[in-house]
Amino acid sequence: MKVTHKPLLKFYRNGKPKVVDVVVKKNVSSGKRFSERTCDGYLSGNSTDEHSFTFSYLINSCGLSPQSALAASKRVNFKISQKPDSVIRFFRNHGFSQTQITELIKRAPDLLVYNFEKNLLPKFQFFYSRGVSSSNRAEVLSVRPYVLRCSLDRCIIPNFNFFKDFAGCDDDKVLVAYKRFRGVLLGDFQSRAARIVAVLRECGVPEYNMVRMLVEDPSVFGSTSLEKFRRTAEEVKNLGFNPLKYDFFAAVRVLLQLSESTRERKFDVFKDYGWSEKEIVSAFRRFPNCIKYSETKIKATMDFYVNKVGLKSSYIANQPHLLGLSLEKRIIPRFAVFQVLLSNGLVKEKTSITRLLCITEKSFLQMLVTRYEDLHLLKLYEEKLGVSKYNVKVDKITFPINF
Repeated sequence: MKVTHKPLLKFYRNGKPKVVDVVVKKNVSSGKRFSERTCDGYLSGNSTDEHSFTFSYLINSCGLSPQSALAASKRVNFKISQKPDSVIRFFRNHGFSQTQITELIKRAPDLLVYNFEKNLLPKFQFFYSRGVSSSNRAEVLSVRPYVLRCSLDRCIIPNFNFFKDFAGCDDDKVLVAYKRFRGVLLGDFQSRAARIVAVLRECGVPEYNMVRMLVEDPSVFGSTSLEKFRRTAEEVKNLGFNPLKYDFFAAVRVLLQLSESTRERKFDVFKDYGWSEKEIVSAFRRFPNCIKYSETKIKATMDFYVNKVGLKSSYIANQPHLLGLSLEKRIIPRFAVFQVLLSNGLVKEKTSITRLLCITEKSFLQMLVTRYEDLHLLKLYEEKLGVSKYNVKVDKITFPINF
């Protein structure tokens, strides 16, 4: 590595100027030049030479930004580069790119002082033995390196085997699930998940739905207290959800994410638009996610439907899935196109709002946009798609539809 000296620079420590000689090296990741001694400008007055060396190493050898290196240097320290160098070589030899190594070290800098032969190699050998692809392993572990801190025998192997056996999936899918929720391979996920499965069996949930639940959202199995899960499952059952259907789990998952106070605030938003308690419960049963969205999104979407488009609030209560559509990317652009077609008499009077908003993008373009080239609807549609604000001007439309 080429080293050059620059003139003396002044930095401040504890409010007092400190003059240092600057040695410049090249950052391995970005190619940017960074001073080995300018860490004095980032580190506190209590920093030691050990901290300064670590900080400089994280930038020049690992590719971290000064800000990330500062945060990482508070979690790991070393005086010489022998062990960190060996760890970086280890990851590189196992198919990690420089970008992936940088990301991994940013998230788990303490791995730099691990004995790679004792602490890292056995875990990689386990993944090799299970047939996990090298590309998938590098991709997942670079953003979820936490499993490398865990015991292979007490955590990784039993959790890996439980997930694979219960879900009936291939080995790569286990890592995909771990990427989605890191608890899959950490701690006592196996025993926690087994207790949740027991509750679901008591409720009458079929095995194939439990497998789907585990694969789609493993966090429900690994981060929820047993008592809270049991109480929520019972509540959902009392609301009339059928445990044999997947909506049962969808409702459980939504309610687990919301506190009682948050739930009540969202109910109040619906009540402001005239929904009764019965309509709110009915909407939740039809589409559990309708209360998952933020109050801001619910208000903005309801306001557009009711005050801009002229739909009756009760219509939305009967079609609550319409609340799940993106206002900026779906609802506003499509209504803008529909408004032009309606004013030109090119659409039927009895138009299905649900069909208008829920058909695929390809079908919408073919049926209502590209076939009317003279109206320049594609340009209008693309313009509306590019608008990210709610205050888009769409004239109120009066639909000749019986809601």
